Amino acid sequence: MKTQWIVGLVVGALVLGLVGGIVGSVLFSPKTAGGDVTTLAARVAKVESGQKEIETRVSGITASGAGLRVAIVDAETLFTRVFLPQVQTERAAMEAKARDVQTLQADYAAGKVQLATYQQRYLRLQAEFVQASLQVNMAMLDKMITSPGFLNMRADLESVRTQAKPIVDEVEKTVKEAQVTILDMQGFSERLQQLQTAFQQLDQLLTQVAAAKMVEITQQVAREKGYDLVVRTKDVVMFRRESTVVDLSSDVEGRLWSLFPTR
Repeated sequence: MKTQWIVGLVVGALVLGLVGGIVGSVLFSPKTAGGDVTTLAARVAKVESGQKEIETRVSGITASGAGLRVAIVDAETLFTRVFLPQVQTERAAMEAKARDVQTLQADYAAGKVQLATYQQRYLRLQAEFVQASLQVNMAMLDKMITSPGFLNMRADLESVRTQAKPIVDEVEKTVKEAQVTILDMQGFSERLQQLQTAFQQLDQLLTQVAAAKMVEITQQVAREKGYDLVVRTKDVVMFRRESTVVDLSSDVEGRLWSLFPTR
C-alpha cells in the first residue's frame, strides 16, 4: 500500500474545541466496503451546527428569558477525566517514547552522540513514537466500538477501523525498516511525516466523536432536569451566579463513565 494513498480524509471540525485530543497534545478515501466514514463526519457536523446555533442565541435568550434555567458543563475537564484514562497504558508507552527522543536530543547537544548515529537513532525513535501514538488511537477506537453507549455509531466506527488497518501495517513496516541502517534519510523522514499526519487526523476524528457523545449526554441530562440552556465553560462563560446557574458536569461525568464499564 503506497503511503501517498493514505493521505486523503476530510472531517468537519467540532465547535467544542477539546484541545490536545486522544493522543495528547487518517486519512482515508471517503468510502470503503462495509461503511462510509463520511456518515460519521456528518453526525459530528450536525452536532457542530446545533452547537453554533445555540451559542449565537445565548445573549438574546438570556436578555429576554425571565425564569430561564441555565446550566454549564466543563467539557474539557470531562474529556480529560473520562476519555483519556481509557487509553492510559497506551499513552504511557507513547510518552515514554517521547522521553527517549528528548534524551537522545540532549545527548547529541552535549556531544555524547555523533551526528550519523544521532540521525539513525532519531528517525528510528520517531517511527516508534508514531507507532505508539497510533496505538493510542486504535485502543480508543476499540473501546468506542465495544461500548454499548456508542451503538448508534458502531457501524461507522468499525468502518474507520477497517480503513485504518493499512496505516497500522504501514507504520509497522516503517518501524521494522528503521531497525536497520536507513539509507535514504530524506525519503524516510517524508514517509514518517505522512504517517504522522494520518494518525493526527484519526486522533482529531476520535476526539470529535467523544465530543459529540458529550453533547448527546449533556442534552439528555438537561432535558431530564428541565434546563432551557446549557453552555460549556471554556470560551463561553465569563461569569455565572452559582446560586442560579448550575454546573451539570458531575451528572454528565457519571453517565460518560457508564460508557466504559469495567471488565
